[in-house]
Amino acid sequence: MKQQITTLLATCVITVSAFAASAETSVRMLKTWDDRYAGSSAICDRYAEMLEEASGGEISVQMFGPETIPPLDQLEPVQNGLFQVLCTYPGFHTGAITLLTGLESIRPEAEAFRDSGARDVIDEAYGALGVQTLSVPLAHGYWIYLNRDLSDQGDLTGLQVRALPPQHPYVASLGGTPVVLPPAEMFSALERGVVEGAYFPAAGATGYGFAEVTKLYFDTKTTSPHIILANQSFWDGLDDATREVFESQAIVLEDETPGVYDRLNAEEAEKMAAAGMELIELSDEAAGRLAAAVVSGSWAFAGSRNPDEAARMREAVENAGLLRE
Repeated sequence: MKQQITTLLATCVITVSAFAASAETSVRMLKTWDDRYAGSSAICDRYAEMLEEASGGEISVQMFGPETIPPLDQLEPVQNGLFQVLCTYPGFHTGAITLLTGLESIRPEAEAFRDSGARDVIDEAYGALGVQTLSVPLAHGYWIYLNRDLSDQGDLTGLQVRALPPQHPYVASLGGTPVVLPPAEMFSALERGVVEGAYFPAAGATGYGFAEVTKLYFDTKTTSPHIILANQSFWDGLDDATREVFESQAIVLEDETPGVYDRLNAEEAEKMAAAGMELIELSDEAAGRLAAAVVSGSWAFAGSRNPDEAARMREAVENAGLLRE
């Protein structure tokens, strides 16, 4: 990893020199996903386009994806300035901060979230890591995909389900056994029956091939907070007018993201149906267990590294009426 960063740093020095002649502010943006995940375009690419358009070309963005730096290793290169901006999902850097997991339990209402004061807590927590929070787009739509039917109890009892650690309580609340698998191994594991399910975003599911290895899915009704971060020294070096472009376009992005995901998820459901996938509903009792686990589990994980900040942020979103019942 260190050799990779050293090589990239040399390359980026040349890139910065080339950009300097054509743009006032040059940005190397790193994103966590390739184009199979719709959020890669709807959030990361969209923000880059908005910056360039709103600045009249004075901001120029060069995009790098997971083929450059793997998702789990992307925070550090932004902290040290190899990249100026990172567009990611906070579950990929829980080794450094777990705070945003709590937001999986809130409704994706952008303006109410900004007004709640929760961003002050986020800014402070990420600022301590040497990065500036630019935007917290609240996407939504996480489904659990299954290659076999629910148990006789109408839940995940007896099933092994791939999920990231923050979502393990959600799977366990339904009697399932959560399993950690990297995305590259997930589909072969589903195909071979090593696991019977996977917790994964709705948007882009057919592009990843879920319809080929699973037959059922259900909605977990969780929010998926994304975050866009900037290297602190880069941010501190921008003039006020340039910062205003970053900030104003972040608000536009946040406001449009929930509606965009309404559309993306509906389109994905149509593709799933066309591929023969069946949307199933949990019983009221099982759905209640899952809903309770999303609230308790998301905030417990949020506080595992950031207990004080998690308590403050939960109070802010609860007072704003954003917490899901």
